[in-house]
Amino acid sequence: MAACIWYNSIPMQRKLPLLLLLCCTALCSCSPKPATPPFKPLATLEEVMHMIVIPNAEVVWKSTGTIFTEKGMEEFQPTTVDEWIAVESSATILMEAGNLLMMDGRAKDNTKWMARARALVDAGDTVRKAAKAHDVAALFERGGYLFDACQGCHFEFRFEADPKTIRTH
Repeated sequence: MAACIWYNSIPMQRKLPLLLLLCCTALCSCSPKPATPPFKPLATLEEVMHMIVIPNAEVVWKSTGTIFTEKGMEEFQPTTVDEWIAVESSATILMEAGNLLMMDGRAKDNTKWMARARALVDAGDTVRKAAKAHDVAALFERGGYLFDACQGCHFEFRFEADPKTIRTH
């Protein structure tokens, strides 16, 4: 009864869009859902790592820091808008790469692997936020979070499976 009173209180020019919205919602909820997602992994896990994750992680890690040389201390950081955008872009790619690692066909399991892949997503997000804010200190710190996410996964899955693997990154 209350719904009828509410409906009758709506002006006529607003009833048609409301009815169309309700009908579309009903039709969408009744349509059959595909049994499998419309995507499939084409690149191997190694290709995702070597062609997507590693190059973009290196952009982040090389974007800020301090080097001690014979001439003294050299600090480096993004200084131009393009340099900040490059770091932000790489961080965004890393976030999405974490999602790629969770896809059927790449995911090793639904527990530890997923947690490690989510750690990559989260670390990439924190780096992206630091780059958007042009916050050098946060970028340096969150690059460490990214390193921890990568190493955590490598120690869990890569080095344990093959102890002879050279730990290069």
